[in-house]
Amino acid sequence: MGRQRRSLPRALCALAVALVPFAPAWAGFVERFRDWSVYVHEDSSGRICFVTSEPIKQEGNFARRGRPRLFVTQFGGNRPRQEVSVDPGYTYRKGSTVEAVIDGARFELFTDRDRAWARSSEDDAKIIAAMRRGNQMTVRGTSVRDTWSLDTYSLAGFSAALKAMVEICARGPRR
Repeated sequence: MGRQRRSLPRALCALAVALVPFAPAWAGFVERFRDWSVYVHEDSSGRICFVTSEPIKQEGNFARRGRPRLFVTQFGGNRPRQEVSVDPGYTYRKGSTVEAVIDGARFELFTDRDRAWARSSEDDAKIIAAMRRGNQMTVRGTSVRDTWSLDTYSLAGFSAALKAMVEICARGPRR
């Protein structure tokens, strides 16, 4: 099944994802690139940058759910890294996996409560590369109530948003 990684950046990413509905209060909106938006948060601990999008289509047998979102978050430092995560707008069934498909390429994400993550940095890189080349991404998950969702995300603007995010995060803290 693969090892599930845990780290302080994951915790910060989870916090960033949880606060997106309140983004103007804690993160600065930078720019929109078609279906993707770039945000930056900066404080004494450093800078977190991310791109995010909402689904263009939602399917499933759920009765009610929050706003689903797909993220790629970049953490700074000497060796910046990028992480893919999904917030489905509900809590995933414990031990379930999420299937992400990008133009036919399949990826499996592990779940932790209301988030899904790639299993490794290598998987993050593969997913991001596929997103840069792709047109659409679908994400299928199962909730704690055994309902399912299939969200379709447009990848229009993803490459431009990712490039802008990388450039912004490379600038380092404002002085």
